[in-house]
Amino acid sequence: MAQIAVIGTGVIGGGMAVNLLRNGHQVAVWNRTAEHAAEVVGAGATLAATPADAARGADVVFEATADDVSSRSVWLGDEGIIAGSAESATLVTSATLSPGWVAELAEACRSAARPFLDMPVTGGRAGAENGALIMLAGGDEATLASIADVLDAVSSTVRHFGPVGSGTQFKLVLNALQAAHLVAFGEAMAMARSAGLDLDEVGEALVDRLGGPVTTMAWAAHGQAPARANFALTWALKDLRYASAMAGDLPTPILDVAVERLSAAEADGLGGHDWTVVAAAST
Repeated sequence: MAQIAVIGTGVIGGGMAVNLLRNGHQVAVWNRTAEHAAEVVGAGATLAATPADAARGADVVFEATADDVSSRSVWLGDEGIIAGSAESATLVTSATLSPGWVAELAEACRSAARPFLDMPVTGGRAGAENGALIMLAGGDEATLASIADVLDAVSSTVRHFGPVGSGTQFKLVLNALQAAHLVAFGEAMAMARSAGLDLDEVGEALVDRLGGPVTTMAWAAHGQAPARANFALTWALKDLRYASAMAGDLPTPILDVAVERLSAAEADGLGGHDWTVVAAAST
């Protein structure tokens, strides 16, 4: 069994830590707000004082923080992951970050002679809690293969997209497409409402005809705001802004609309709700 560090114990990192423990690995964790790591510490993890302390002695380090700013703060400096880790450790970011920061981080790891993979995830809260995340990997294939046993504890599928950075790029493409689908679902349901159709019949028929996880979760959340967010709208909006920046000068009118709709929802105080709230038809 391996010694693992998990930096950031939110929905994704916390779920990963618990499943690593269930599979017999030793786990050290660090979280900016220590009390939010109480559940994983209760499950058997060791709470570290700094990211460097968590990484010290680890075979694999996973980072799962919120954004570029939080990610930078845990990787660099004397108390950061790179400083605390051994040259033999494999360093992984499982956060959804901007391609620019991932490239900078990869270079920092290369300069320190640390193997590095960018590996954001999809699968949401259920995937994290059940050890069934889908890992979207960029980086050296041999490095990825070397931690297969560790990844088995937290994931159902590992997809390799190419060199470092490609996992992040795919994740942003995926989230852009899913956001467009959610916004379009809401528009379609508003049309159905305006036409006087039975919305229960319409929603069930759309799921039956279109299938797929996005249609299903959009319909499941239709007309309600889940109390327990699977993926908070604020963080989804962050991802879409990273996707817009990645697109550069490429025209992205549909993505632009999705950013506009999620921004409006956040301004209305819905940032902490699940992002599927944008799929609710207007009344």
